[in-house]
Amino acid sequence: MQMHFTKQTGLYKMKYAGSLDTNVLLRLLLNDIAEQHTATKRLLGQAPNQFAVADTAIVELVFALNRYYGFSRSQTAEAVEGLMSLKEINCNRALFERAIPFYVTHTGLSFEDCCLSVYTQLNDAEPLWTFDKKLANQALNSKLVVA
Repeated sequence: MQMHFTKQTGLYKMKYAGSLDTNVLLRLLLNDIAEQHTATKRLLGQAPNQFAVADTAIVELVFALNRYYGFSRSQTAEAVEGLMSLKEINCNRALFERAIPFYVTHTGLSFEDCCLSVYTQLNDAEPLWTFDKKLANQALNSKLVVA
């Protein structure tokens, strides 16, 4: 892991090989477009550092796997866990290692809602105030805003 000093902030930051978007992640996982899958594997294999993967890309990945590719929640969890296990990938593991199992067991909630619930726990920012009755009923750290 390479670090570099940033004069602007006076902090050391991790040096990344770049960032990966959702389509690159999909091609890696699905191998549905052979040339793009090969190019993605080559990119990962040749990089001197890890690639950053934004929370948004993982959330979008889960949505696409479920909605467009027909993955079950368990299949999606297995795919995301496999992606997070790659040493070339740097993502918010603290969030997703908790949000994925929550998503699998709380079938009435979207992955976005599961991430919001876990985010409040990780950041000691409970409760999660919401107008969403389903979320308030299923996520114990959520409370309904009464209008």
